Amino acid sequence: MTRPKLLITGCRGQLGSDLLNAFADRYNIWGVDIEDFDIGDADAVNDAFYSFSPDLVLHAAAYTNVDECESNPKLAMHINADGTKHIATACKNINARLIYYSTDYVFSGDTDRPYIETDTPAPKTVYGQSKLAGEKFIADILDDYLILRLAWVYGAKGKNFVRTMIKLGWEQEKTARDGGIIEPLKVVNDQTGNPTWTWEIARQTYLAIERNLTGICHCTSQGEATWYEFAKAIFKTLDMHVQIRPCTTEEYPRPAPRPKYSVLENKRLQEMGIDIMKEYRQALTEFLTNHKKVLLPCNVS
Repeated sequence: MTRPKLLITGCRGQLGSDLLNAFADRYNIWGVDIEDFDIGDADAVNDAFYSFSPDLVLHAAAYTNVDECESNPKLAMHINADGTKHIATACKNINARLIYYSTDYVFSGDTDRPYIETDTPAPKTVYGQSKLAGEKFIADILDDYLILRLAWVYGAKGKNFVRTMIKLGWEQEKTARDGGIIEPLKVVNDQTGNPTWTWEIARQTYLAIERNLTGICHCTSQGEATWYEFAKAIFKTLDMHVQIRPCTTEEYPRPAPRPKYSVLENKRLQEMGIDIMKEYRQALTEFLTNHKKVLLPCNVS
């Protein structure tokens, strides 16, 4: 039996690499990344799609550095908006189904309750605006698509909060062992979201495809945390004795404004009875247990 063809963009990123692993048994996969072609180049996208002719596309490629997007809006729009437009157009031309990964940053973060899929987006950052533009292009161009909005994503590859905390915590512990002066890590405690492991997203994507889910869905781990609470959970799980203290957003200024409360509720997945996203602390424990070797200080960047 011939396997259906699957194209994964951003295959070398933290999400793309887990998507490759999750779908390897059932699909003939071609993983592509920036080294292969620029998704902002419509001709390059069309040539690749016509050459491989995928049945399904998982579009995980994105310019995700929120602060750099703020200082380089043209590049953010080139990749996240125009690139997604080109992907959607190519899917339409060859009749391929598209799964697109979006973000909690499409919302303002000014609410005090979890966002559901029907809430009106109002991004405050260039990153959020560029990802929302991608969503709109897809909805305008395609009928058969699924947009999965993610939040606070971490995985075994790439830069993310979990890997950064482990590196900083290990450095602090080393300083303590060497008799040095300890400076507690300052971690923001007034921003709240859903820490979400990439493998969980990959599993949920697989099920959503099997159930022919379309439209927009939120796809995050259950439960919520501040960055400070998330950091404490990481160190507790690893039995690391790290001194941290909570701070405010104002004490840790960044070029791009962060949403104060961007928790997403998987309302559509729950209504359909297919929400398999675990509680974030359970998922975090499994991630740290499964990837200890990768997360050793000598390998954490």
